[in-house]
Amino acid sequence: MVASFLAVIAMVIGNEWLMILSKPSIIPALLIYYYSSEKKYTSPVLLTILFIYFASDSLVLLNYPNITLYLMIIDFIPYVLLAKVVLEDACKIGFYKKEAILSSLVFLGLMVVMTYLLFSLSTENGAYSLAIIVYGIVLASYVCASLYTYLVTDLDFTMYILIAALFGLIADVIFIITNMVFYVEALNYIEFVLQIISYFYIVAYFIKRDLMVLEQKEKWIS
Repeated sequence: MVASFLAVIAMVIGNEWLMILSKPSIIPALLIYYYSSEKKYTSPVLLTILFIYFASDSLVLLNYPNITLYLMIIDFIPYVLLAKVVLEDACKIGFYKKEAILSSLVFLGLMVVMTYLLFSLSTENGAYSLAIIVYGIVLASYVCASLYTYLVTDLDFTMYILIAALFGLIADVIFIITNMVFYVEALNYIEFVLQIISYFYIVAYFIKRDLMVLEQKEKWIS
């Protein structure tokens, strides 16, 4: 939390050195938090996600020109992994009609938002259209699967991943708007804060989920 707070302050005041010192510390701190928790099972998926986010955050600090597409590709991988995990949870839960209908309506709504963003792109950013479509479908699947698992189970760890998915969704929509539609500096601050908060909830989700996986394995063995 201290590293995250300092990173936000560094972004607001434009202090490059403070940003270099604080931002790369967020993911390692979360990793320490994960290993110091009461979990008894280490998730290779979470470790992969944290490593990729660390690489992405480090690349941003290097300020390479025309790096937007590369960042989208790198950040796309954690969403694929998260969508896979949450969809697996949804399949294990089974089918519930009302919750499935509501989640499907949310998915359609997100597709409408994605279409609006595509039409809002400037001519020079038209090359990103395919990337945004693929990105949007995976991200919408991740959000809607998280929503479905929470509506059916009403468990705290499913709420954690739903919050992470929603914050990640809003952050990425802001990223597309500020980088490809129109630039508003204040939106960058909001995106940054939401992205950091989503990291916390992803880790919290896996800590709780790991305990559930272990309990299921112990029941199966017994």
